[in-house]
Amino acid sequence: MSILYITQPDAVLGKTHEAFTVSLRQDDGHWKKQTVPAQTIEQVVLMGNPQVTGDALVYALELGMPVHYLSGVGRYLGCALPGYSRNGQLRLAQYAAYQDADHRLHLVKAIVVGKIQNQHTVLYKHGQRETSLKLRKKQVDTQSAIEQVRGTEGLAAREYFACWQAMLGSQWTFTGRNRRPPTDPVNSLLSFAYGLLRVQVTSAAHLAGLDPYIGYLHEVSRGQPALVLDLMEEFRPLVADNVVLAAVNNREIQPKDFTESLGAYRLSESGRKAFLQAFERKMNDRFQHPVFGYQCTYRRAIELQARLLARHLQEAIPYKPLILR
Repeated sequence: MSILYITQPDAVLGKTHEAFTVSLRQDDGHWKKQTVPAQTIEQVVLMGNPQVTGDALVYALELGMPVHYLSGVGRYLGCALPGYSRNGQLRLAQYAAYQDADHRLHLVKAIVVGKIQNQHTVLYKHGQRETSLKLRKKQVDTQSAIEQVRGTEGLAAREYFACWQAMLGSQWTFTGRNRRPPTDPVNSLLSFAYGLLRVQVTSAAHLAGLDPYIGYLHEVSRGQPALVLDLMEEFRPLVADNVVLAAVNNREIQPKDFTESLGAYRLSESGRKAFLQAFERKMNDRFQHPVFGYQCTYRRAIELQARLLARHLQEAIPYKPLILR
């Protein structure tokens, strides 16, 4: 099973019999129609402003297939999801954990410790071995308030990204994380990667029956899917950041693949395709899961983490973030 990415703005996603059709406008003005068997697709991602026929959207939802929308620069906008889980007991447990200050703090610490450890691993594997991230992780263990943990996570993130220039090489300029809009090519790639990661985590949270808007580290008062953002944290370094570094260092993406407008950078069509290929390769990479001991892909690992969180909430089984060394 794979993800159907549609990146051409004037493309049209339709349905014919048991298959999806993708109509693409050619340079000469004619339309080329491609057929994609529905049984080979598990999700649809529309980037920019492609059109979707009513038949295609209804068919995707009938098949239990999420349809995700990203902006032209890869920022996650929203999705159409199949019917919600009927596991009311899980939702009640999720809400109860949010109201329990000690339980919530425990989860927040686990999320942040996992993220910082994975950030440290990224730096270590790229030769950046003298960092303060281990100290930040120890600080989290001793803190007694969520705001303190958030503050430490923010410091760790700034220190982590401060090391990136040394890993990127002289043809790239990166002075720190920025967004909306990303004001350099590397930040553009990071935003794109995080948007693609959010697609995966949103679907995993939905499959597990979790309420995407009730999280623990992220605030629930801003209309954001706090639980999805929580689950993303441990995977930002493992998946998204590693994809960006690999694509840049392997020259799959080069500075010439970007255009700049009013201080914002965005990938060319060919650059988007190359980056999507790099992201999909990463999602399909296999590794030995440190908890279960068997080989799995990153796509499967994201789903497992959502299900592990659901089990933690209902059965009090300790939640362990995915940490790879």
